Amino acid sequence: MKYCKKCGVLYSTDVCPKCGMIEPQASQPEETASAKEVRRRWIALGIAIPSAILLIMGVIKLYFVLIH
Repeated sequence: MKYCKKCGVLYSTDVCPKCGMIEPQASQPEETASAKEVRRRWIALGIAIPSAILLIMGVIKLYFVLIH
């Protein structure tokens, strides 16, 4: 059974009997990324996350140095 997101009615046809809303067609699954692309994304994350942490620590350290 399908559930209408607009009016909340359970129905078994392609069109909601209460509001007449047509169910959108299921989208096709996306293509999976190649191994090279996955590796590139992991390397980017491995560089970006530590860089962000170091930047935040540097800003905090600079803040405390300027206060004292």
